[in-house]
Amino acid sequence: MLRLLICDDAPDAREGLRACLAAQPGIEVVAEAENGEEAISLAVAHRPDVVLMDVQMPVLDGVAATRRIREVLPQTRIVAYAGSGDAGDVMAMMEAGADAYCLKGAPLWELERAVAGASDPLVRLAHAIARSVNGGGTAELVARELAELTGAAFAATYLASADTSLSLAALSGPGAPESLHSAPGVVQRAFSELALAQADTHELGELYRLGAACGDAIAAPLVVDGQVLGALFVALPASVQATGDPELVSAVADLASAALANERRIAMTHAEARRDALTGLANKRAFDELLGGIAERRPTDGPVSLVHFDLDGFKRANDEHGHVVGDEILREVGRVFLRVVRSEDEIFRVGGDEFALVVDGPSNLAAEVADRLRMAVGQQRRGRRLPTVSAGVATIPDHAGSAVDLQRKADIALYAAKLAGKNRVQTFTGEREEREGPVPELRLVADPAKSQRGLRLLVVDDDPGLRILLRTTFEVVDIEVDEADSADLARERIAERHPDVVVLDVSMPGTDGLTFCRELKADPATAHIGVVLLTGSEGGTELAAQASGADAFLRKPFSPLELLNAVERIAGGLYEGPYRAAAAPPEEQLILYAQDLRRLLEVERGQRSLIQRAYRETVSALTGALESKDMGTGQHSQRVQKYAVELARGLEPSLLDDESVEYGFLLHDIGKIGIPDKILQKKGSLSPSDRRLLETHTVLGEQLMSGVALLQGQGLQVVRHHHERWDGSGYPDGIGEAEIPLGARVFAVADALDAMTSDRPYRRAGTWAHAAAEITGESGRQFDPQVVEVFRDRNQRLRRIHYELAAT
Repeated sequence: MLRLLICDDAPDAREGLRACLAAQPGIEVVAEAENGEEAISLAVAHRPDVVLMDVQMPVLDGVAATRRIREVLPQTRIVAYAGSGDAGDVMAMMEAGADAYCLKGAPLWELERAVAGASDPLVRLAHAIARSVNGGGTAELVARELAELTGAAFAATYLASADTSLSLAALSGPGAPESLHSAPGVVQRAFSELALAQADTHELGELYRLGAACGDAIAAPLVVDGQVLGALFVALPASVQATGDPELVSAVADLASAALANERRIAMTHAEARRDALTGLANKRAFDELLGGIAERRPTDGPVSLVHFDLDGFKRANDEHGHVVGDEILREVGRVFLRVVRSEDEIFRVGGDEFALVVDGPSNLAAEVADRLRMAVGQQRRGRRLPTVSAGVATIPDHAGSAVDLQRKADIALYAAKLAGKNRVQTFTGEREEREGPVPELRLVADPAKSQRGLRLLVVDDDPGLRILLRTTFEVVDIEVDEADSADLARERIAERHPDVVVLDVSMPGTDGLTFCRELKADPATAHIGVVLLTGSEGGTELAAQASGADAFLRKPFSPLELLNAVERIAGGLYEGPYRAAAAPPEEQLILYAQDLRRLLEVERGQRSLIQRAYRETVSALTGALESKDMGTGQHSQRVQKYAVELARGLEPSLLDDESVEYGFLLHDIGKIGIPDKILQKKGSLSPSDRRLLETHTVLGEQLMSGVALLQGQGLQVVRHHHERWDGSGYPDGIGEAEIPLGARVFAVADALDAMTSDRPYRRAGTWAHAAAEITGESGRQFDPQVVEVFRDRNQRLRRIHYELAAT
């Protein structure tokens, strides 16, 4: 994260800068100043990474302020920021110590580059790529930066498609032609030979014929781990008597290759996150995103239809045959839907046994497609017999004006299809979908505020033990529960505040449940409240419940999950008519509760285990990707994590209570993914420019992982600060002693220990005794003395870890 101080005497300019930079996750505005004197004071107090300095200001101008800040904070980057391109201002600011210059009103990308840039253009490019990779656009960024770095007429990025052909992904520069969509010969040569290619006379002639006359041209392949991603191309103007810099183009290609590979991985992860693992269909997340796009459609875009599908009787099949059979049914239905659906339509599994289809067209077309899918499921004869399918259709703009309303209307039509006998497709025709014969009216709770709060439930039963069980059931899922032991008290509760649903016992002293239900449904003020009737008696209660207007009916002992399902269905406006559970065995209510609680605990425990496993697998994949680039690290991440955990236990065990810390230990070098392979794998000593580029990996790592939830805490600080030194001479921020986060201080010793006792590309591993002596000797200089003391105390344990890992 770059910490920025803004200095400008115009409040509007400061406010505009803050607004522009607010969306940049890698830049934090730490303070604002309105003149040079104030800027100096704030710079000393906040020690920002960058100062954005206006030139013309009252009290003390930007030139004088720059000179003073450069004296007290020599490492701080200063960017001159003015409304004029006057050469005198530029020269004065540069002579005073400014690192860069940016005009007011320049494009945002120019401002970002000036703020985050560095004297080495490759470091600046690395910073820019790190910020762009999560949002895409790497190809455009690289082409633009390469054109500027080389002074080219134009630069281009070509990417390989699935059939290995090259297509133009980005083109930038003042002399960019319009006819380079197909890769020219020099680009094809670099791509096929996997080597840097400088255009020969024939290839320069080809470029001239394509309207891209140039004096020199260079192409470099984009390669990561043996996979060819594409090629970079740069053309120098014909009017300039100069040749291209192959080494610079090659270095940019290395950076671009790593960034494009990361961007591709992120895109694949994005696609996987929108795919249902069980059926292979798009999932609820993808469905919600598509509906968000539908909400932005213009009336002139034409109608779009939504079909909601539900498998008839799936719950019974799942309960009778188990979840393995249920999953098999869902997979087969998904296969049938994928086989039959048209290529231009999109099918989703949105939850449980519910599916959705979006059709770009009117309701009659959507109904035809839905009926074809319904019939295909019914005609499927391979394997287990599939349940029938009911479907509801609604259309924008005919039936709904918004995406939310569209879903609501499709749901109404779906449950009308179920009430009409199931195994059919119903198009929405009105708020109440009716069929011949007495059927309950479809009810939607008329409470728009309900979506902004939790559900409210009133339990009316004279048995206090059952009320406690019901309160326990619903409060676990954040449903607000109120109680009453009689109809009289229930009337008072309802008058104080209307619930969304009433769970009502039939047999109560005084007014019985059936009578009270009829009373609620007859009163217009309470008719919208859903009612679930409970009874412990056999006989004709079910017919009486239907006649009283109850929304659902359950016989004691009932499954709490069944009751929860009924309450949520009614409160959400999804109605299947009065129903009761399939005949339950004569078990005690507490036994049913215990069984359902055990099932819920097993599901929750399994989901928690899956999430934790996914985290571990993600971290392993990232460290694996790093080690595939930095061959010198081998199993470095795993070793150093174990060393650091052992040291933390001896120094401050509570540090490990922060789960992000261990992930930070593992992912400390993740920023090296953005460093060229030739630097990471170099066998000799690094040049000063190579070392400056390598040292950016701490900042790159922090920027890459700043949005990852599992690293929020000390873990992200470990990634940024693990190369700081106790004496303040480390990087990237040059902080020292207690300013360095504790996790980073612990990790610095673990990292040095592994570096000295492991083989590296440039040297063989040293002995354990030599490493221990080095660490002890650097106490108070490179390392925190307290951490070194713990290292000495735990030397034998650390050594045992070393040998155990070496044996594996």
